[in-house]
Amino acid sequence: MAKKPEESREDRKLRFIEALKRKQARELIEPLSRKIQAFMDGTLGAEEVFKIVHYVAVQSDKVTKRFKNRPDVVLAEIAMDENKFTTEIHEMGIKARQGDIAALFADAIVNPADPRGVMAQGLAGAIKTAGGEEIEKEAVARAPIAVGQAIATTAGKLPNVHVIHVAIASEPGGASSPEQVKRATAAALALAEELRAESLAIPGLGTGSGKVSPEDSAAAILEALKAHSPKSLSDITLIDRDERVVQAFVGALERFDEEAGQT
Repeated sequence: MAKKPEESREDRKLRFIEALKRKQARELIEPLSRKIQAFMDGTLGAEEVFKIVHYVAVQSDKVTKRFKNRPDVVLAEIAMDENKFTTEIHEMGIKARQGDIAALFADAIVNPADPRGVMAQGLAGAIKTAGGEEIEKEAVARAPIAVGQAIATTAGKLPNVHVIHVAIASEPGGASSPEQVKRATAAALALAEELRAESLAIPGLGTGSGKVSPEDSAAAILEALKAHSPKSLSDITLIDRDERVVQAFVGALERFDEEAGQT
């Protein structure tokens, strides 16, 4: 079940950017409101309140200026701030970024799935919490998900069109392997093409209960990207909250660039 057909990519961008603007504004306003309340309660001096008012005024001016830009410019500025490394593989822009995949603007995101489709913990649980239980309900209805297989479900309240679920182990919580990670990535890429997605976000696969090292996972994902022939896909973000996984992504992409430069 996809999002409503009348919601275009541009509509999703605008909705995503408005939510991001509100989030950044809230991050400025909430500390200010606490300081003002402390002043009203008599536990904080006026000078401290004036300091944070000045800080919020400066930062709010920056936020206002950023979000006056066109949506594509706003997203590009965010990418420049947050991307750790960028390169290109087969005319696909590849980016490594540390962050929350459930808060990323992309046509589709990849969920390392329980073969039963259950989204109880880890990244799957975070995606369900952010997007809604309908994601899990649809995944469970279409289970079991075999290793190397991918299915697409609704993205619920997420800013995406699809969540692509891939199994990286044959049993719930079971161990995975670099080969299984490569097969899962290849399946996700193929399904993204069927869905005519232009952008896809991929987290570290198998690095949790799958017991695959971040380095082996990143290398396996990179091998799948190198073997893929893109049709609609043009933008791939490798993203994870775990700094070790992001460092592994960066290392794999750096080696790819070095090897490409030598050929």
